[in-house]
Amino acid sequence: MSRFGRDHLGVGEYLERLFPFLGVRFIAINDNYDSLHSNVESDELVIPFKNLINEAYCRDTSAKTRSQLEIKRQRGDFIGSFAVFGYRKDPENRHRLLVDDYAAGVVRDMFKWKLEGISVLDIAGRLNGLGILTPMDYKRSQGMRYSTSFRVKEKSVWDAGMVLRILKNPVYIGVLEQGRVTTPSYKVKRLVYKPREEWAIVENCHEPIIDRYDFESVQKVLALDTRTSASGKAVELFSGMVYCGECGSAMIRKTVPSGKKKYTYFICAAHKHEKTCFAHSMRVEALDEIVLDALKKYIQDVIDLSNLLELTDTAQLQQAGIRKLQGRLEKKQEEIDRWQTLLRSLYESLADGIIDRDEYQDLKKTYSRRRAEAEEQAEAIQAEMGREIGNLAEGRGWMGQFRKHQNIDALDRTIVVTLIERVLIYRERRVEVVYRWQNEFRWQMELLLQAQAMLPEREVV
Repeated sequence: MSRFGRDHLGVGEYLERLFPFLGVRFIAINDNYDSLHSNVESDELVIPFKNLINEAYCRDTSAKTRSQLEIKRQRGDFIGSFAVFGYRKDPENRHRLLVDDYAAGVVRDMFKWKLEGISVLDIAGRLNGLGILTPMDYKRSQGMRYSTSFRVKEKSVWDAGMVLRILKNPVYIGVLEQGRVTTPSYKVKRLVYKPREEWAIVENCHEPIIDRYDFESVQKVLALDTRTSASGKAVELFSGMVYCGECGSAMIRKTVPSGKKKYTYFICAAHKHEKTCFAHSMRVEALDEIVLDALKKYIQDVIDLSNLLELTDTAQLQQAGIRKLQGRLEKKQEEIDRWQTLLRSLYESLADGIIDRDEYQDLKKTYSRRRAEAEEQAEAIQAEMGREIGNLAEGRGWMGQFRKHQNIDALDRTIVVTLIERVLIYRERRVEVVYRWQNEFRWQMELLLQAQAMLPEREVV
């Protein structure tokens, strides 16, 4: 029992009985309620009932609003109050983004500079030096009543944080990522950040500003541990990409003065700091020459493969791809059956006293986990087989990145980060270049060889 003699009271009745103790008079105009002149008999029924109705209405409205917003997100409709920098809202459809030519040009320059090795701080400095308006000031210059919580200074200027938010935003390749935050309920306005798997991510929602491969290259560059060069304008050519082929540690630059000249080498960090690797090094100029020659040859190999694939019948390539995936699927199914057989034999081993109960539980857990992993991999192969039918040409889009640089005569930072994954230096001055999309190259080569093997001898390309 409560202090008023009841376990559950309506809001009106509760306020009526509470306010005399507090010396407060409560008046609800819409409900025609006054705690000083209340009709206890009628208010005990009417006021609580109205509160229940209002509460149900608010809850229902909130649920419907959330549902409609989620439908729009999943459909790929843009539901933000303001378009991101580089886009504008379609006057005829406010849920659709159109390219803003001026702002899009600024975004393209930012991605281009980053590929060239310019740091985000120097990119911000360039934008300020060129007098480019920040996203907030640009929106305001277009007559929008825009404000942002990221502004911390009275004068709006570009900074590294602004540049990073733009360089990492997939909206510039036509992808909308919405629904990142929510609130617990319509009553609680505290923001809750949702895990990525609960976001609404839809591709090809609008015209991209940045090429997908350039965007991926920029994400790769941002993840590298790079430093600004001595000039302060760009990082070094191979910064963050050279590793020791013997131990896997990073290769660091070391400058050795000799008379009036200075020579720069790549040396193994593990050997320098801990003496746990071999003492091997390579001059920067020599590495540039080796990588350039290797890259030229690989570019020509990619172009030759691309030309051969275009001459090969698409149906034959699809059939070869499906046959190869089918072989992988069969092997994976054999693996699943093997783990299943082991699981079945465990109980017999336990009954025969070959293993004890603790060993039985450990082995059962291990075998079950590996069987589940094999089943997931089998499902991934099946999904890949489904994509193979209509995705063959799209799967070769990366070849265009190499074709664009088929006439190179020197390396620059953009070429290196776009086409090369990493460079490994071994003892005896041996260098291995790991290219981007190297697995895709091998896959396409295997498809071509299998497709040619399926043709009559006289028709082989």
